[in-house]
Amino acid sequence: MTTTFTADELNEVLPALRRFALSLTRNPDRADDLVQDSVERALLKASYYRPGTNLRSWLFTLCRRLFLNDIRKQKSRGVSVELDDVSPSAISVKADQHSHLEFKEAAGIFRTMADDDREVISLVALDGLKYEDAARKLRVPIGTVRSRLSRARARLRSRMDGGFDGAPAFA
Repeated sequence: MTTTFTADELNEVLPALRRFALSLTRNPDRADDLVQDSVERALLKASYYRPGTNLRSWLFTLCRRLFLNDIRKQKSRGVSVELDDVSPSAISVKADQHSHLEFKEAAGIFRTMADDDREVISLVALDGLKYEDAARKLRVPIGTVRSRLSRARARLRSRMDGGFDGAPAFA
């Protein structure tokens, strides 16, 4: 493999490349790694460099692309950390029995609600319809959907808190 730039030209650009990498990573160790990866990539892809063009610009482009690729990898894989650096509360698993019982209670209360309340909550909260779409489906004005939904949610919340809202339990 023949390079189209000299070691002297590369060494001349290194301080600026490190400053650029530091501005991207904001971490001296990561910046050094990024510069090393950039130089390695430049040497592997030297045949793509066109003599007479700006070596500094080409290296900065390689550096920026490597940095962006690293960010994409971190997003898909997550960031690895040493287990000793993590607090025990961050890795503990919350018991889900309580939330399961709350769900069962809410489902039971939901089944006993009036048909109008169940229908409007189902369309908007469970099916994810917009108010306009729910109004069309129910063949009522949008204001009616909003008021029914507000009252239905209030009744559900009240009954979840153990209160009685005065509405009939069965429709």
